[in-house]
Amino acid sequence: MSKLSVRTWILNAAAVFSGRHGAVTRQAEQAGRSRQTVYQHAHELEQRLAAEPAADPPTDDRPGPGAVTAPESAADPRIHLDKDKLKELATVAFAMGLSLRQIEDLLGVLLPADAVPDHSTLGHWVQAEADRAGAVLAALDPACADRVGTLALDEIFFGGDRPWSGSSRRA
Repeated sequence: MSKLSVRTWILNAAAVFSGRHGAVTRQAEQAGRSRQTVYQHAHELEQRLAAEPAADPPTDDRPGPGAVTAPESAADPRIHLDKDKLKELATVAFAMGLSLRQIEDLLGVLLPADAVPDHSTLGHWVQAEADRAGAVLAALDPACADRVGTLALDEIFFGGDRPWSGSSRRA
């Protein structure tokens, strides 16, 4: 039996919780699993998150930056994240391949309804982080360009020349 990465489990759960037509089938194909397995992973992940014991409260009544706080009542099993952690979660999820709508749906499962940012807000956050990363990449790209031999698998397969792509150049 092969071990699945945490990323695959989360993507499986996101596909189920998104409610989008065809999302489970696409995720099952990408993960190389059956649709039933995708549903099972989502159910198991949901049970694991619900069964997690509440974290010890901080000694101070105020949560620190990036803190994840326990729900105020047992009736609300959702978590509470501060804005910086929400931005980080949205950016990482987007980088993992989730769409803004999928991230919004996933946060809807994790957070109280009034704490879920809409997809346009998530898009602004992700774009701001992309701009910050762009500044770093602008400095790194010229320094690394002559050390790069192959950029992607299609570069290997097509010998670095993809005539149908205007942005393609010789590797």
